[in-house]
Amino acid sequence: MTHAFGCDHTGSRGYVSALCSPEKETMRTIAYIGNFEPWWSTETHVKLSLEELGHRVIPLQENKVTAEAIPDIVANEHADLLLWTRTWGLRGDGFEMLKRLPCPSAAFHLDLYAGLDRAATLPTEPWWKCDFVFTADGGSDDFWKEHGVNHFWSPPGVYSQECYRADPDPAYVQDVIFTGSYGYHKEWPYRPELIDRLRAHYGSRFTLYEHSSGMRGHKLNVLYASARVVVGDSCCLGFNHPYYWSDRIPETLGRGGFLIHPRIHGLGQFFGDGVDLVLYDFNDWEQLYAKIDHYLFHPMQRKMIQRMGHDKAKKAHTYTHRMRVMLGIINGGH
Repeated sequence: MTHAFGCDHTGSRGYVSALCSPEKETMRTIAYIGNFEPWWSTETHVKLSLEELGHRVIPLQENKVTAEAIPDIVANEHADLLLWTRTWGLRGDGFEMLKRLPCPSAAFHLDLYAGLDRAATLPTEPWWKCDFVFTADGGSDDFWKEHGVNHFWSPPGVYSQECYRADPDPAYVQDVIFTGSYGYHKEWPYRPELIDRLRAHYGSRFTLYEHSSGMRGHKLNVLYASARVVVGDSCCLGFNHPYYWSDRIPETLGRGGFLIHPRIHGLGQFFGDGVDLVLYDFNDWEQLYAKIDHYLFHPMQRKMIQRMGHDKAKKAHTYTHRMRVMLGIINGGH
């Protein structure tokens, strides 16, 4: 059965309602399967956010533990919940592992699956059979129902301790930047087209920072504080998924960047266009250039939106907020 935080089909009002009624703060032990080796990984940030809320987290490195061992680890640690963010998949029989668990299980992921080739893994991956599945795709209710996934929408966030505005560095002061991969999903050719067009239109005034540039943590905050305009993108497949966007939005705003991003229907319920960020209509390149140019020549407007977007992300869109809502849903057993 598909759930949208126990409310409407889109999940938006249900998520807002859950934010207004967060879980009661009770200490619990959470065993967490994921990839904790990179200090910047989502799993690391989620683990630290759960610990901020007062919970004890047992990290289980996914490529170094077997499915057969996990139920005993969970039992020995007296864990109240098994949380799982999938990267490679577990060695062993994950379906049997879930049956043997002495506590509820929950999956958590930020990626889009509906409409991509990776959706073919749903029948074969035990991750999808967790008691609760939280992903950032809130616009695919029929898809989740068809595959028997007990799905809950959880929009992406930013790690609270990295949600701050840094001082700009003259070395990174520039007009327009994009951070992230040039090559992307084959189903999403918009990404390289966007970058190519920005490069052709703005020339040396545009810079692409791919993941290999090492712009993470504090360095990323400094970059966002220094660049005048950050152009964003989400693998939203024609931007007709009304409640899916990537973590690029809370990450950029939370780290102090001024963001221009394609318009997504549900986004307006969380961030205001021209208030917290600036939106343009998907595929309207002239509108994109016009908005970039407007804010390049109106620095006071740009800086006000930049400050408002940061404050909004810090107030309501960190992983601490996301984990509080997630645990409240699990407590309620919806």
